[in-house]
Amino acid sequence: MGKKKTKKDKRREQREQEAVARALALEAAKLKLKRYRVAAAVVPVVFLAAAIGVYVALDDKQLAGLIGMVGLAIWVPVLLGLIGARIQPRDRTRAGSIDFGNRR
Repeated sequence: MGKKKTKKDKRREQREQEAVARALALEAAKLKLKRYRVAAAVVPVVFLAAAIGVYVALDDKQLAGLIGMVGLAIWVPVLLGLIGARIQPRDRTRAGSIDFGNRR
């Protein structure tokens, strides 16, 4: 039979597991932010090139404008996601961190 684990050992193991989980979550967040950055840079370039190509090859102003508008409609949410991904959430683990204002 193995040695019985004490509460201190159990807490230490739990802290180590939480630290590993935090490190993995941080890596995932960094990777997500990197993907948003790449998408925010690539999307406008691709759609602008497509719009210019359609305008030059087909001489169709309306289709080129439509492609540009679709690119803009895709790029704006990606850009807002990039901005939102940089914002750190507030720590609400403690009851005192929630402010309900004055209680008079």
